[in-house]
Amino acid sequence: MKVSIEIKLILAAFLLWALAFNQLMAKTSGFFLEGDVKRVRITVDVQNNVILLPVRVNNSFEMNFILDTGVKTTILTEPSIMPFIRLDSLSDIKVKGLGRGEEINAKLARDVKISIPGAEGRGINMVVMPEDIISYSGMFGKPVYGIIGYDLFGQFAIEINYQQEYITLHNPFFFKGKKGKNWECLPLDIKNSKPYIHASLNDHRGESIEDAWLIDTGASSALSLFKDELPVPQNSITAFLGKGLTGEVHGHLGRNPSFSIGQFKFEEIITGYPDKASLAMFPEDLEWYGNIGSDVLSRFRVVFDYFHKKIYLKKNSDYKKPFDYNNSGLEVIGVGSDFDEFLVTYVRPNSPAADAGIKINDLLVSVNGSTVKGMTIEELYGSLIRKNGKAVRLKVRRLDEVIKTKFLIEQEI
Repeated sequence: MKVSIEIKLILAAFLLWALAFNQLMAKTSGFFLEGDVKRVRITVDVQNNVILLPVRVNNSFEMNFILDTGVKTTILTEPSIMPFIRLDSLSDIKVKGLGRGEEINAKLARDVKISIPGAEGRGINMVVMPEDIISYSGMFGKPVYGIIGYDLFGQFAIEINYQQEYITLHNPFFFKGKKGKNWECLPLDIKNSKPYIHASLNDHRGESIEDAWLIDTGASSALSLFKDELPVPQNSITAFLGKGLTGEVHGHLGRNPSFSIGQFKFEEIITGYPDKASLAMFPEDLEWYGNIGSDVLSRFRVVFDYFHKKIYLKKNSDYKKPFDYNNSGLEVIGVGSDFDEFLVTYVRPNSPAADAGIKINDLLVSVNGSTVKGMTIEELYGSLIRKNGKAVRLKVRRLDEVIKTKFLIEQEI
């Protein structure tokens, strides 16, 4: 009996030493919670379902980074700030990604210090994109400097509350999961530092697609399908689908009858079908069918627990909200020093906006009689995206001319 007790004591002491060693290593390389707490809550900015996290790089000023499960290495998308953040040990690296572009020659910085409220990362690698390749600031109407993903998700169990706009970083050694009948725990498969989940799509052909799907918090859309053999719904529209690391993503938008994750089921879900040009940098033998974006995730409180390979989901009040899309046919970005001027960057072909004569590079002056000066980009889209049959009245500046026009919203899909 005495020997058995001694073995148990030795085993307990070893486990405590292993935990202390792991925490010490985390403080040498990787992220750790400050003050040896079990969790920390961080206020974030949620725009169009995408999370903007406050970050400091090498003790810099605070800047916005996109929190993205689809990214392995932290990325700096605005290299103009490099003189202010003292990046060393730069080496050449090739970058591939989604978008209509080619492989990019970038730089890799090593041993970077990254701080977020209540947590700090040391010895972090950071990809530095070249100038004028990709910028997300105009899309959000505020400065956005980069993307961070696995460096955080691989270190903590991360709880996301989209509605109240905060995340909680849990020390995975102490995180015991979420209990209660309203939470569902599902298995995650972590491959190449990215999370995959088994889900089922009932598509427009009446067929069921059950397979692995990449969970992508950096995508504001609901679903995107990447398999060439999957046909686009007949009732679909040509659309701008977003912006990837290597350029713009174009393709089609359509609806599919239903999509299920565990016990949760969504109907008439908006689905993106990127075209071949946007997938040029992707391997032909993809191991997953597509991405689950934040238009699905934002209908839950979500906990990503890579350490235990689990995801926890709990419905919020947006769960039954109908899936919608940008029915105005216009894409705009914020420009100017304060991003409070709005430039048209895309007009969907054959859309009511196109028929009304709106053109790329038009500068919006007013929407429905209200000046756009002082609006946020979310407020602007709230004025542009309206119910079926409603009118949108626009005043735009084209070179030295101010043009008035209007069109009726049509629900095309």
